[in-house]
Amino acid sequence: MAGHSHSANIKHRKDRQDSARSQLFLKVRKKIENIIREEHEVNEKSLSIARENKFPKEKVYQIWEKIKNGTEKNHSERTFYQAPFGIFIYLESDNNNIESTFQELKLKKMPLSYLPSHFQLFYSLKLELEEEENCSHLEEYLLTYFPVEILEKMNYNEKNVEVISNDKQILERAKDITKQNELRLKIKEEKTFWKALVYQKLFEKEAINYWTELEKKLAGNKFYVNVEK
Repeated sequence: MAGHSHSANIKHRKDRQDSARSQLFLKVRKKIENIIREEHEVNEKSLSIARENKFPKEKVYQIWEKIKNGTEKNHSERTFYQAPFGIFIYLESDNNNIESTFQELKLKKMPLSYLPSHFQLFYSLKLELEEEENCSHLEEYLLTYFPVEILEKMNYNEKNVEVISNDKQILERAKDITKQNELRLKIKEEKTFWKALVYQKLFEKEAINYWTELEKKLAGNKFYVNVEK
């Protein structure tokens, strides 16, 4: 009986350990999935978390492949299309009928893996100074308080009062500086968006008419195109 009891205790303890490891594995996997979805790539942050938790590197890339190829459904459908007249469209939509609309417009569906060849992901922080701040221009304030290595890797959009960079780590550092108590600077909004690497100018009347009709069809969806406006 004693031998049986000892074996049962070992098995019970091993089962608990396996269960705990399984829960940790699932938690790490979910964290890595969220990072990859947010970044739209496998980056050092996701790989670092994998290394720290002994999560297999090949499984990180398997997660990316599933997301990239659309075999997993996210809250919105991400699609990439090529249209006539050299127009490319990247779309994020919850509209289940958008596929039939694109078939009607005779668009060619492209693999999401081709997206980085045509569009680049950018990050932006929309900022504002508190009312009591005497600095008349936000750009002056940024030049005063932001380190040069951050400023040289982001652009200031005076029209929209925002800073933009394609390096998320730079924007994260800018956020940290902005949130310091001694700065009278606030973040109104932060967002991500895609910009075309090469813009297409439409000259022909047929191309312009097509683009006008396409815009109407896409209205109400979040989309990015390479058409110069």
